[in-house]
Amino acid sequence: MEIISHSFSWISEFFHSMGSYVVGLFEPAFWMALLQKYQYWIVIIGALVEGETVLILAGAAAYYGLMQVHLVILIAFLGAVLHDNALFFVGRFVGQKFFERNPKIFHKIEKIISYILKYNTYFILGFRFVYGIRTVTPLVIGNSPVKFYRYAVLVSISSLIWATIVVYFGYSSALALENLVEDFDRYRKYLAFGVALLIVGVLSLFQYRRRRRKA
Repeated sequence: MEIISHSFSWISEFFHSMGSYVVGLFEPAFWMALLQKYQYWIVIIGALVEGETVLILAGAAAYYGLMQVHLVILIAFLGAVLHDNALFFVGRFVGQKFFERNPKIFHKIEKIISYILKYNTYFILGFRFVYGIRTVTPLVIGNSPVKFYRYAVLVSISSLIWATIVVYFGYSSALALENLVEDFDRYRKYLAFGVALLIVGVLSLFQYRRRRRKA
């Protein structure tokens, strides 16, 4: 009986710790702690799964001297390129079977195809910045007549721009926050004005939507 009791106790502790771990995945503090411990390995994971939150935090960590900002950008760039090119080849070799097994994404596929036909180069350069289609798009492009070398060049340019923007956003946000804390009294009235403006904007938007529904 004692063995069974210890077993159930261990299982309970295991699931409790796993539950805490899963919840932590959605908290910036969790990723910040991992960045402090594993540094560039976490940046690689963030880049491969298009985790802007991880890369923004990595940019902030670079500001505080925990990492090199240019090395963070390089890793984010390489991870994004690897991600987009890997999905391209998945789309090229098994894309049709994947689409047939997932009919729920047909509306996304049709939209992406229309964008490719209409905008082509500009769309390939910009799809990484469009949330909701950036994972499916490389699969669709891989399943299309688009040449790989052309696609690779365009997504490399796009990935470099994306990595630079996201990482430097985290870097500059940390700088701005530090300056705001240091000179809070000087910026307090501007902060209050900005919050008030945001509240007015949100209320105006709700009012506009309510009127539109009634109309």
